[in-house]
Amino acid sequence: MALSVQRDPDVVVGGFVAWLHDQDPQGGAELVAYERPSDGMSSETFLVDIRRSGATGPEVTRLVLRLPPPGTGIFPSYDLRLQARAQEAAAAGGVPTAVPVQVETDERWLGTDFVVMPVVEGHIPDQSPTRDHWITKVPEALQTTLYENYLDVIAAINRIDWTAGDLGRVVPQRDNPAELAYWRNYLAWYADGEVLVPALVDALDWCVANRPATEPAPSFLWGDVRLGNVIFDDARAPVAVLDWEMSTIGAAEHDLAWHLTLEATQNELFRRTVPGFLDHDAAVTRYEAHLGRPVHDLEWYEIFALVRSTAIMTRVAHLHELAGQPGYFPIADNPILGILKRRIAGAG
Repeated sequence: MALSVQRDPDVVVGGFVAWLHDQDPQGGAELVAYERPSDGMSSETFLVDIRRSGATGPEVTRLVLRLPPPGTGIFPSYDLRLQARAQEAAAAGGVPTAVPVQVETDERWLGTDFVVMPVVEGHIPDQSPTRDHWITKVPEALQTTLYENYLDVIAAINRIDWTAGDLGRVVPQRDNPAELAYWRNYLAWYADGEVLVPALVDALDWCVANRPATEPAPSFLWGDVRLGNVIFDDARAPVAVLDWEMSTIGAAEHDLAWHLTLEATQNELFRRTVPGFLDHDAAVTRYEAHLGRPVHDLEWYEIFALVRSTAIMTRVAHLHELAGQPGYFPIADNPILGILKRRIAGAG
């Protein structure tokens, strides 16, 4: 997803090296190489190799540098402190993440705030697992191991005691009415005030009208629950959970539903599945066992997740059109809208 406005990478990396010198004048930070793996609209990421002069000689350290998008992005605002605090809380709770995370809010270095963390080596699955040979071209037992480990790490995140420390003051707490209100505001914002997809407004109205009467005690939520946001080792064990910008505190069902709806939608659109992955009900059973309680009203949470994810994808497509880069996917004729309509019609 290319940005319509991009920062000059040499300027960014040069400012970052100057910042490293300021942080550790005796460290002798020297730029070895850098790459920009993507120009995502969610954030701008650089991988920077730095050589530091140590007691045993020069050594190379690879760091991740993340900045908010230089122009308009997927979300109305970006809180890097929230992302960093969520990562640190996850690590403290035993969930593998890239730590330590350092947030710099002094804009004189890069013209914006930024986050720095170590690179975690491993394999990042394709956002569409059915197209990833690292997943599909291995025995089904290994596919199952990957999938079960992934479900377990979602539950582990949701079990973290978010009341410890200051997490509740940094990460937004939103019960279901507040979450519905957030996405009502998002649909009013994401196309600059235009009602781009009336079907999404109607679907959100359905979610409001059919909101569960009760909801479970709030949990720490990852937010953007996707296989493509996890780094795995060769044994298919998670070594780092990535992308915490959607982290909130709310019903754990939101995280499970986000994963299940994205997976089901991809399976339907691509008309194939990963054979070793658990089916819907088995995945729910596995997750419940590791969460420590049954989930409730999952059908509603799944429909709401489909509304939210489709709104974000529509925002991305809208930004592509504004940048003169059509073709990300159709907005008005988005096939996911048909899936959403069918899910609502069949809701119990």
